[in-house]
Amino acid sequence: MKNVVITGSTKGIGRGMAEEFIKRGHNVVICGRQQPDVERIAAALNSLAAGTATSKVCDVTDKNAVQQLWNHARNTFGRVDIWINNAGRAIGRYQMHELPESAVQTMVDGNLKGAIFGSQVAIDGFRQQRSGALYNMLGGSFDGKRLAPNMSVYSSTKSAIWLVTQYLIAENKDLNIMIGMISPGMLITENWFDEQKELSKEEWLEIKPTLNVLCDYVETSTPWLVEQVLNNKKYGHRIAWLTSGKIMKRFFDAKVLGRKRDLFSRYGLP
Repeated sequence: MKNVVITGSTKGIGRGMAEEFIKRGHNVVICGRQQPDVERIAAALNSLAAGTATSKVCDVTDKNAVQQLWNHARNTFGRVDIWINNAGRAIGRYQMHELPESAVQTMVDGNLKGAIFGSQVAIDGFRQQRSGALYNMLGGSFDGKRLAPNMSVYSSTKSAIWLVTQYLIAENKDLNIMIGMISPGMLITENWFDEQKELSKEEWLEIKPTLNVLCDYVETSTPWLVEQVLNNKKYGHRIAWLTSGKIMKRFFDAKVLGRKRDLFSRYGLP
């Protein structure tokens, strides 16, 4: 049984991975910024009667709060085996020069500072324990080579997290600490829907065919992601759901073979 901390785990990918760990009998600390949210999710996961979920409010842009999250996990379960820096936000409606200041601050603080503070706290704790596994969440299909339209600052934070992780890999290679990265794919989450609400009907219909190729439901990818984390033995590995090969196959299936996916009818979208 593993004891797992996932930042930003009240919804989206973090929530999905937390549920998958619990279903497999592992313990999870649910983390978010609002007390009612973390308590509600922990209660829902505990109702599965498998692993145990506990909760802690945490603003990942505050290093002391992140340290308190570690302390809560350690005091509750005795040790921390896996720490996943997942908390963050993607805002993709603007070109670089149009991006509001508040959006820049949200992504740089939450995505980058959250990953840095989480990594610092987790690595310090793992060194004291002399073991542990740290995973930083990259962009959906991030490989550092492609530019995604209107994702300049978000992608820049993920590039920075990739570089931060390379330093962690180099600095901890001779210790009994696993360092890795997760590229979860383009998943349809609550935050994703917030972004789509800003689109006109014409804009939505224009991008919908591509999204039907690239996107997945959270419950489709998170079981695989959790299994990869639990079974990974390769130091510095990037666990990637939406690989270049998978993207090429999906476009071939859609355009050449006519195998079209319809992911959005369940939400009543045109």
